[in-house]
Amino acid sequence: MTGCKVAASTECRQRGAVALEFLMLFPLVVAMLYAAAIYSVLFFSKYRMQDAVDQAVSSAMRIDRSAYDSTELGNAVVTLSSGTLATMIAGLPDALVAGVDTNTTNCVMVASSGVDLLRCSITVNSADNPIVPTMSFGFLGEFPPLPDTLSAQSVIAI
Repeated sequence: MTGCKVAASTECRQRGAVALEFLMLFPLVVAMLYAAAIYSVLFFSKYRMQDAVDQAVSSAMRIDRSAYDSTELGNAVVTLSSGTLATMIAGLPDALVAGVDTNTTNCVMVASSGVDLLRCSITVNSADNPIVPTMSFGFLGEFPPLPDTLSAQSVIAI
């Protein structure tokens, strides 16, 4: 029989301590691994969004500037970049595409200190369409905590 006697020995106390340590630390280790996996997916999604706007902005460099006058160049750049951005968004994972905010996802010309800039941006609302699943612990809230929106933008001088 492996049970402990009334006067508990040091060996029996140690087994109980190890069991308690395991019960207390195992959920913490699992939670850390889960959070690391969730944040990895989130950061990779952000990387894919940034790549999409970078590709859209860099597509403006393919336009032959000698073929357009200064008033038409801006429109041609925005048209080409917007098309590239739409193509890049279509290539994103479905969870990201579902949350794309069409009001703030665009390519526009802006002026800054007399320089014409092309700015492409994308915003994903992850509060309405979660990119990754979270666990709810009632009064403790969601785990792991995630941002409500993800956004990326890229700017180039034209």
